Amino acid sequence: MLSQAVSRRYAKALFDLAQEKGLLDQVAREFGYVVQMIETQPHLRAFMNDVMISPPKKREVLSRVFDGKISPLVRNFLFLVVQKRREAYLPAMYRAFEELTNEALGVVEVEVRSAVPLEEQTARKLEAALVTRLGKRVKFRTQVAPELIGGLVVRVGDTLMDGSVRTRLRRMHERLIGSESKV
Repeated sequence: MLSQAVSRRYAKALFDLAQEKGLLDQVAREFGYVVQMIETQPHLRAFMNDVMISPPKKREVLSRVFDGKISPLVRNFLFLVVQKRREAYLPAMYRAFEELTNEALGVVEVEVRSAVPLEEQTARKLEAALVTRLGKRVKFRTQVAPELIGGLVVRVGDTLMDGSVRTRLRRMHERLIGSESKV
């Protein structure tokens, strides 16, 4: 719970500054890039999570790694996070920042799982239908899940729309079993 509060507080501070300076999109991209690098580069992740390395040394390395790739605003934010020894919270800070940004821009994240990769035309139709239904811009995150057999599973926030063949078969099976017990 503490980590969520800390992450949200730092994210809100960065969000407010970025919005005030009119750099929300840029900061979102750069912050995402930094977190992606830390999460996907094992050496950088280990370095950032090593509590024995001093904040000045971490700032020096971050400057070299991200020099010319991020704005002074994001760089200074990273320096503050390192100085306060909150590096472990960076991924959670980014998620909280992303939520704040999406909310401010009227964007809703939609997770779409399908048995096979979605064709571009199908994805566009689904996006248009969701935009109409939700009244907001949609940001897709797609995932292939062969166990669905066919159809789609769409998650928007806490709402789950399951149109997968697997679920339909399970429901049919439950109805058949239920009707056998009544006979």
